[in-house]
Amino acid sequence: MPRLESCGQQRAGAKIGVSMPTGLAENWDFIVIGAGSSGAVIAARLSENRDCRVLLLEAGRDHHHPYVSVPAFMMFSFPRPDMNWQYIAEPDVSRGGKVEMWPAGKMLGGSSALNGMMFVRGHAYDYDLWAQMGNRGWSHADVLPYFRKLETSDTGANEERGGDGPLAVEKPRSPHALVEPFIAAFDELGHGRSDDLNGAVREGAGICQASQHRGVRASTAAAYLDPIRERTNLQVETGACVEKILFDANRASGVRYRRHGTALEATARNGVILCAGAIASPKLLMLSGVGPSDQLARHGIDTLVANDAVGENLMEHSGVTVSFEATVPTLTSDQGPVKSPVHALNYLLNRKGPLATPIGHAQAFVRTENGLAAPDIQIILSPSAYEIEDGKAKRKKTPQMALAVGLCRPLSRGKIELASADPTAPPVIDHQLFENAGDVDRLVSGLRIGLDILRTNAMKPYVANIVAPTDESTSGLAAHVRDTGILMYHPSGTCKMAPGDDGVVDHRLRVKGVEGLWVADASIIPAIPAGNINATCIMIGEKAADMIREDTEQRSEAA
Repeated sequence: MPRLESCGQQRAGAKIGVSMPTGLAENWDFIVIGAGSSGAVIAARLSENRDCRVLLLEAGRDHHHPYVSVPAFMMFSFPRPDMNWQYIAEPDVSRGGKVEMWPAGKMLGGSSALNGMMFVRGHAYDYDLWAQMGNRGWSHADVLPYFRKLETSDTGANEERGGDGPLAVEKPRSPHALVEPFIAAFDELGHGRSDDLNGAVREGAGICQASQHRGVRASTAAAYLDPIRERTNLQVETGACVEKILFDANRASGVRYRRHGTALEATARNGVILCAGAIASPKLLMLSGVGPSDQLARHGIDTLVANDAVGENLMEHSGVTVSFEATVPTLTSDQGPVKSPVHALNYLLNRKGPLATPIGHAQAFVRTENGLAAPDIQIILSPSAYEIEDGKAKRKKTPQMALAVGLCRPLSRGKIELASADPTAPPVIDHQLFENAGDVDRLVSGLRIGLDILRTNAMKPYVANIVAPTDESTSGLAAHVRDTGILMYHPSGTCKMAPGDDGVVDHRLRVKGVEGLWVADASIIPAIPAGNINATCIMIGEKAADMIREDTEQRSEAA
């Protein structure tokens, strides 16, 4: 087995920052596949050691574009195939055979450059559950230091929040008029309020927090990569599509990738870190011979490590909306030939107004019944309304708003499979959003809370009428869930972290059955946490970087 070298042990005459064609492969210390929410973090942290040479490969484009940086323009990036992988799932029989697009960021920053920017840590219960499942070192107490490390929160640093991390986390700069009535409504119904839903009290209603810096999106590319572009020991390549992880015996030794039509190889002395996301990471493992042996055999792929768990456990937050006409303007209805230029000028001069808005301005985490260990429903107030026509987002001109009711811990599961051995072929996404009837029942309970909120004294003056659902019987609400249920765009779990046979990686994120290969992204999540998961993915990147560094040093000492 090749000797594992620590980052400081450079080859004499090694070139820095140059990848070579096949046959003249450059030797790196680490290769990171995917510059998304986790991968950008890992590459930035590992390259803090200037003697550690890191190659970061991103299949997508650069992130510098107004559709990325201007928060309200995110809806215009979704239809763009150069910014969004636009994966198409198999028909969902639990929703009448609906065929739906699963988005994933196709650029530096990954989905942190494409998403609604909501920053949600999840409940402490979620991470304690991870540890109870056998994943040592992943309890809430274990991960809290990494959540603090990654952020600079406008709440100020304290025992729960960070004050000097790379990622800016801020409240909306121009909160909508219904933010306070929304929060007061939950208080009125006894659900309570929280001054900081990412702090000590993660239940009740409060103002949303976003991955933004003074009205500009703070993706991991902007927060972690842009400030370190001068590092000569970090090479970032866009348009670099990895086709296979290479092995020397059972040790990951490098990658084969294609860039600008040219086949390339790069080798890594210490290892390869896979951060391609919950959809692409299991696909690449299978293309490289790690996965269900029968599936690999169907596509003519030799099995290196048989593991039936690869691609299984696909989780997604399911949701449904309560739509209503408001008596006050929304951020999309308050536009037009006169007001839009004013809003544009306000954004250019002050970074405020509708263009600076994240997707949610207020949210609540509530329990649908007594005795639950943690809140099971998330309800988000969105002050904007768009509709998709011909694949393009168009703003609604009427003051229509929605409460998005999301299920915190869905029971339904799906899987990712290979469509073929062709690396350019998208994988098969087989996920039935309401495969488990219990998810529908829980969302019906959440819908009732949302409807009750609109009828409180706090909210009633601002609700002209409820547009949907129209039938509030139990069967009517269940039909509304199945007919109009939505993905919350939080795929996870397909390279599950677990100690048993259902795990792809161990608690150190090492791929089972091989050496020198880690997975660190949403795919390793064993049980999906409450709410939006981007903050969790960034935390995973921070923690992974420390563990990989520690593992490398220990192996080097033992070699």
